[in-house]
Amino acid sequence: MQILDAFALVGDVMSWIGLAIGLPLLIVAMMIRHLEGEWIPIEIAVIDRSGTSTARWFAGGDFHERPIRRHEHASGGEGWVDGFIRANDPSRARIGDPPDPRRILRTVGVAFTSVGVVGLIVSFLPLFF
Repeated sequence: MQILDAFALVGDVMSWIGLAIGLPLLIVAMMIRHLEGEWIPIEIAVIDRSGTSTARWFAGGDFHERPIRRHEHASGGEGWVDGFIRANDPSRARIGDPPDPRRILRTVGVAFTSVGVVGLIVSFLPLFF
């Protein structure tokens, strides 16, 4: 076996593994984005209302409000904080960054798909040399 054939064999394995894992991850990430919608940055007013912190924001032509959850960090009391709303449902808001699963799936999917494409190119080397 020549060295070029060995590279082709390794490239073939890389392409099968990379594309078999990467493409489904990218499809799942696209499905999550379609179902969840885009996260739009907004400013949220945090006020103290009868002893509980409440978040208020204006989106979709309407005012919305909800109590601040225990795990949310509202930067020490009243004021303005950065948040995100879903494009599909402006009545749902998050204080802080949007969730990471879609971003993680997309990043891992791009990495595996890139490895698969490089492996596919390497596996075609014996045809040209």
